[in-house]
Amino acid sequence: MWLVFLWRRIHLGRNPLARIPDRIEAAILVGGVVAALLGVPLAAAAGSEAYATMMGRSAVETAERHSTTAFLLEDTPPARIGVDGTPSAETASVAARWTLPDGTFDEAVVSADLGASAGDAVTVWLDESGAVVEPPVLPMDATSTGIGVGVGVWLAAVTLLAAGYLLARHLLNRARRAAWGREWERFGQDSRS
Repeated sequence: MWLVFLWRRIHLGRNPLARIPDRIEAAILVGGVVAALLGVPLAAAAGSEAYATMMGRSAVETAERHSTTAFLLEDTPPARIGVDGTPSAETASVAARWTLPDGTFDEAVVSADLGASAGDAVTVWLDESGAVVEPPVLPMDATSTGIGVGVGVWLAAVTLLAAGYLLARHLLNRARRAAWGREWERFGQDSRS
């Protein structure tokens, strides 16, 4: 449907009744659609760059971090049940202990799901110095980031183009109304003569 509308706008140049503001509006619309289509490869490039950056980060973090199993030393607060009957995915910070490769123990505060009990096993990620860190970025996270950035950049560009078109249309409508007013005034003067 919008292609028919666009096609009709393009052919305003051949219409003898089309005014200059109509032709300008048609040119802005066609230019905006072309710019939106040309923006797809640019948005894809931005998404690809974000994906590559996140994959690099994933490789570095995977090489520098390792997981171990820790055991909670205390209970977490009870899980909250949602309206639909499913437990929430919230976490709480509690103390946990794990065994180091040399056989000694280490303790720190870690995140555990609500409703976990003392003695439950949780996965803890450690850096090279043995400090608790966030899990490494997964390739799936890199993929979703790349797609999100690409789509977000394109939607932002299309939003700006649409806002520009609507602003131009508003200004052109004001010019058309002013021209109509002048024509009616001239018509009124001609009819009185």
